[in-house]
Amino acid sequence: MLFFRAYYDDEGMLVYELKKIARNYMCSRQFILNFISCFPTQALLYGLDRLIFNADPDVTDTSFLFLTLIDLIKLLRLTRVSSLTKSSYFIQSFWEKQSIPKMMLAVFVGKMILFSHFLACFWSFVAFAQAQSFDFTKEGVPPTWISVWYESSYIPGSINPIGWSNDIDRYALSLFWAIQSITSIGYGNIVPVSRIEYYIANMLMLVSGVFWAYAIGNIIQILDHVHSREMFYKVKMDSANSLINSFSPIDPNREPDYGVGDAEVLASRIRRFLTEQYNKTSRLSPDSEFNSKKLEEVYPLIEHLSPELRQLTSLHLHRGVLEKIPYLSSKYLSPTEQSEVAFKCVFIEFARGETFYEDIQYGRGVLLLKNGFCMATRKSKPEQKRWYTRGEPIGINDVLVDGDFLGRDEKRRLTFYSYSLALYIPRSVIMKVLKKRPDIWKDCARWCYLQACLLKWAREKNKCELP
Repeated sequence: MLFFRAYYDDEGMLVYELKKIARNYMCSRQFILNFISCFPTQALLYGLDRLIFNADPDVTDTSFLFLTLIDLIKLLRLTRVSSLTKSSYFIQSFWEKQSIPKMMLAVFVGKMILFSHFLACFWSFVAFAQAQSFDFTKEGVPPTWISVWYESSYIPGSINPIGWSNDIDRYALSLFWAIQSITSIGYGNIVPVSRIEYYIANMLMLVSGVFWAYAIGNIIQILDHVHSREMFYKVKMDSANSLINSFSPIDPNREPDYGVGDAEVLASRIRRFLTEQYNKTSRLSPDSEFNSKKLEEVYPLIEHLSPELRQLTSLHLHRGVLEKIPYLSSKYLSPTEQSEVAFKCVFIEFARGETFYEDIQYGRGVLLLKNGFCMATRKSKPEQKRWYTRGEPIGINDVLVDGDFLGRDEKRRLTFYSYSLALYIPRSVIMKVLKKRPDIWKDCARWCYLQACLLKWAREKNKCELP
């Protein structure tokens, strides 16, 4: 593959000529590693075992040592893993789509498995290098940690690390020592015997201690990501309790003042609001707040994107809402114009039992619920009630009518019966769009205006005809 893969030269030009590609690859340091890695050591080991080792009992395992060392050189190719993963479009795309805590956990588990594997292989190789045979209990073979374990702990029917064919059992025993060394458990049933084993064991345990400290740091970091929302909620609830404890003391025998309410009821509503906010905004950022905040304030990442990505992001977040409002839909507005409207929309939160006429800061506007539900009434017709749930726009027609003409009695009174999160489009934004695009008013908005006026006239007429 590398003989046919184009590359960039020193001047930044992409080279496609096959001869130059082959020459560049053969002069690189990766060619030697790849060439050694292609050496069929496993096939030779299998052939030597069947043809020579089993046939001639005088042949020792020393001949296998050189082939094993060649196999160890192949591990140097792992130095390219990091650069290959960073240059791989598939891996990067997969990484970007996943949850950060989950991917951190997957990478951490992979590193633990890989480090334990290398430690186990090295520890097993130390015994083989000393004995120069897989029959560690044979007469004349120097004692190793495997032979000592076999004499003191082996039980018939259990794992047996002695012999060429028992490589899986030997690996399991080495992995057992590696894991207890990394985790600093140390059962003491596998111990070094020779001088070289003590030196190497000391070095491996020091490395294991450093890796274990790194592992604990990774675990803490992962848990911090996983529980960040819960921790943020607890901090806010603790602040709320401090705020409630600072309320002025109230005489229990005195009736609550009108418009102020009971302090205990208010405290209960504050705590309930924070709890429902935590439970019903689980998909959003843990530190997201929606108290009359615009798009870039709720999603701070948008400020770091390029202009085109900002526009596309705002459309994907709010276009579904704008399409439900006829005079702000894509039928009349271009994507750029819809994006400008999206950035001027405001998120508002409502607590259970809260009432709403218009926003204090932004005035009247169109409201669309993203969570929760509410009931709409008018002072002129209190018996007429309408329920609004998620995704239903409120006030599409009435917002076009001037507030003085509509009258206070005709304004909607919204009562929320659960924690609700709504998207609010101020009237000033809508009127600015209609002023800039008179064709929208002519084709669509004026009919919405007429409908609101006719409904107002019908309600006033029915009110006058009542006895």
